[in-house]
Amino acid sequence: MIKKIGIAAIIFILNVSAFGGDIQLETREKISDPWFGLDKLKHLSSSFMMTTTGYYFQNRVASVSKEQASATSGIFTISLGFGKECRDTKKPKGFFSYRDLIADIAGIVLATVFIQVAT
Repeated sequence: MIKKIGIAAIIFILNVSAFGGDIQLETREKISDPWFGLDKLKHLSSSFMMTTTGYYFQNRVASVSKEQASATSGIFTISLGFGKECRDTKKPKGFFSYRDLIADIAGIVLATVFIQVAT
């Protein structure tokens, strides 16, 4: 399970690095989207929390298998992160941040590793 998530994360990161580049507005102003900062920490920690909480609820409360709970909690969390980035494009001066999505994926991967080690 961890191998599948890791492979998917690596493929996604390679695609983003190949096509991501510097994101620019129509006015050709550069958007400030640093790799490290409070925003990325919020994405990482929120994804970690949602994944571990989803796993705990499914595995301990709903008696779903460990593998299934880990997979569905990760998929649910990345779906929320992707949806949030799509919604951000609708805001004035909003944009889809691949860097935020990568921070979300990092939080999911860390949570998955944590779950595997802790349980």
